[in-house]
Amino acid sequence: MAKYLNFFPPCSVKLEAIDEGFWTGFLRFLDAQRRRGQPLAPNTRAKLLGAVGCCINALERHEVWGDTAERLIFSSGYPRNPWPGRDKTNTPTEIILPHNVDRILTACIADVTAIKARLDSNDVLLASCQEHLEEARALSEEPNYESFGVCAALIREAFPDQLALLTSLDQLDPKLGHAVRSNHGIASIRQVLYNSFEDLVPFIVLIGFKTIFNPDTLLSLELGALQPSFEKDSIILHAGKPRSTRMQTSTHDLAEGVATVTVPAEPGVPLGFGDLLETLARLTERTRGIVANKADADRLFVGARIDGGSVAKAFGHRSGPSTDQSWKTALGKFISRHDLHPFTLKSIRATGADQTRREFGVFAQQVRQGHKSPQTTRTFYTSDWVRKQGQDQIGETLDLYVRASETLGKIDPRGMGGKGQQAAATPGFLCLDPYDSPRLGQMKNRLCGAYGECPSCPLAAVEPYNDQAAARYLALRDALHAGQQGLVSPVQWQEKWALILRDLEQVLAEIPQDVLEVAKQYRISVPAIG
Repeated sequence: MAKYLNFFPPCSVKLEAIDEGFWTGFLRFLDAQRRRGQPLAPNTRAKLLGAVGCCINALERHEVWGDTAERLIFSSGYPRNPWPGRDKTNTPTEIILPHNVDRILTACIADVTAIKARLDSNDVLLASCQEHLEEARALSEEPNYESFGVCAALIREAFPDQLALLTSLDQLDPKLGHAVRSNHGIASIRQVLYNSFEDLVPFIVLIGFKTIFNPDTLLSLELGALQPSFEKDSIILHAGKPRSTRMQTSTHDLAEGVATVTVPAEPGVPLGFGDLLETLARLTERTRGIVANKADADRLFVGARIDGGSVAKAFGHRSGPSTDQSWKTALGKFISRHDLHPFTLKSIRATGADQTRREFGVFAQQVRQGHKSPQTTRTFYTSDWVRKQGQDQIGETLDLYVRASETLGKIDPRGMGGKGQQAAATPGFLCLDPYDSPRLGQMKNRLCGAYGECPSCPLAAVEPYNDQAAARYLALRDALHAGQQGLVSPVQWQEKWALILRDLEQVLAEIPQDVLEVAKQYRISVPAIG
């Protein structure tokens, strides 16, 4: 640990600031190559990490350091068994990369849109043919078996609570059975009357991304799990987690979008979460009435084989619904049809959890996933992306400290807002690429140190509606004027700083007057230039 701390500026590591990023960096340090280009053995790395943990554990009952020790062990992200090669059960679930997520969501929305149009078309067809059928009966005429829609209407009417088979059609009406077998095909009839398991895939995937429920929990959802809020403007999903007594809960505004994608769905097509559930209810309505096991009628996802099979059912298997071959086949067809990178419900859950972790932290992720312990969340759902991001943050922080030291504190990242503000060489500005500055004297792949020069840099960006940023622009103008009074030579002023001042004045001219008035109330100063 002492060697690892040597990489940090003296006294820069505070106990209260140690977090998951710090521990990620320590793991990377232990994983690094040693002599002869080989890293330490996994057991050796584990012993070194364990030694640190033992030292912290020894302080848990200390009257002064006890609380700090407990935070370091239980809340700071201290890693436990971080080398999954020693125990394969601890390998974190692989996440789906963002561009693949976008393609998956786009495919789902396209399918839901097509299914909704298909349902509308089927309803019109069946309603029209039902009228023709009733007219024929009123005139004591034989139904028109040559009409596909009439045959579908006859089957819907005759088999409201069971899946229609060809043998059943022959027994009911030989002419109907012959017409379906010879002219229409039982698969085409079923596609109008019922939904396939593949039809369910886009709905399951979209709800999976929304809720990040456990795969078996998601596929086992029942209608009763969907409860409207008191105001009726949102829906609450309650579900039990397999092998656990803990409940998973997910709340969503009925009007919120089902997904955010780069390529929008067709204009005018509703994409709200409430609309998704309504379309799913329409899709499965008749199928729900013909399931072989009546207990399945309460399940949210039910389907039937369109090209064969004798029963309609919900997903189920002794090892869990996610291992049902019907689900695996349906998902595989969906992936193949849209030419998507392979994924699973488990990877969807890990991806959503990863996003929650990066935005809100491990404890929010723990709650959303229904884990009893945050250690479970860290062990099984800390993606390599998150680990590398933690390491990157350490590297960036070190670069900021080094630059602050080299500029004698002129460029101090403390008090700056986001990463863009911290990386910019001048307070108040944002930088698009601080490691590739075009300013004279700056080195590629090294953090830019051109303090005061951002107004003239093509990589700089400003925030014209941010009053605090505007206050810093005004402070920089004062610093530039101060530099003109003798801090820089007349030649340097004319060749460099006068041009930067001109560009800064153009920036200030773009700031609304009301924002400038508020900015003038701040008492902000920046280091002098030169």
